[in-house]
Amino acid sequence: MGKLISKIKDRMLLGSIYDNIMLKTKYNDERLSFNYNVMMGQKHRMLYYKRLKKEYLSKVTKNRPWENLKKKDNNDQIWICWLQGIDKAPELVRLCVDSVKRHLPNKKITFITNENFGDYVTMPNYILEKKNKGIISNTAFSDLLRLELLTKHGGYWIDSTVFLTGGKFFEFTDKMDFFVYSFYFFGFNPEIMVANNWLIKANTNDNILSLSKALYYAYWKDYNRTLDYFVYQLLMTMACDYYKDEFEKMPIVSQTDAHVLASYMGEEYDEIKWSLLKRMTDVHKLSNKFGKKETSGENTFYKKLMNGELN
Repeated sequence: MGKLISKIKDRMLLGSIYDNIMLKTKYNDERLSFNYNVMMGQKHRMLYYKRLKKEYLSKVTKNRPWENLKKKDNNDQIWICWLQGIDKAPELVRLCVDSVKRHLPNKKITFITNENFGDYVTMPNYILEKKNKGIISNTAFSDLLRLELLTKHGGYWIDSTVFLTGGKFFEFTDKMDFFVYSFYFFGFNPEIMVANNWLIKANTNDNILSLSKALYYAYWKDYNRTLDYFVYQLLMTMACDYYKDEFEKMPIVSQTDAHVLASYMGEEYDEIKWSLLKRMTDVHKLSNKFGKKETSGENTFYKKLMNGELN
């Protein structure tokens, strides 16, 4: 019932009914169904982007105090968050954290939890109240935390499910004022979103992140639900477009390679695949929500990972 009410509020009910009829009648082949679902998600995000941009961008950009604040790098700082505490994190998360420690030994890692985030940032009362009521999920709250931490302190935000097999990549990002992975494929981007947020490098008071933060706070002041899983990325896209010159100084690095290992998890381990992937990227975005398809079976990439044999 909740999803139905949301579709009505979002003026997407008729379109969703049509799409579901198409899925059941004309696009019920496995590959067609998958791609139609992808297209549906892209269409919905375009509509949400249009709506949120109209609601917030001009209002939030009337005053931009962050533009006059000092931008300072903090390359040696890494922020990793598991709100319940790293000692209570799943084994896969702990493996990922250990890989960051191993391959970036000269950087300081600060773990952010429910107990200590207030030592580093100050959040508006309405945000904390909505978090405590369960309106703002842990995922959405971590989105706000990374914006606050990086605009105030600078450095790197690395998601707790990022697995490293080397540190060479960071020798390049250390030289950049700002870095995020791009939604970029074959010379164009089929998504309305231009970047993802699971690894961010930024100076203090970065303009793109400061505007993203202002937009996200404005959103949560008005909304009591997440319109789309990628609402943060939609708002950050507005900020990247607003500060287009700064965004385009950043090299394009597609997140595609970084997600390949996640797609291999349930497959039988293959030395050629693994060796080639390591040549392609040091950075691998995994998930703490792998299901039976990925975690069952012997001699799989997942089993090798969990046994500490992927190096």
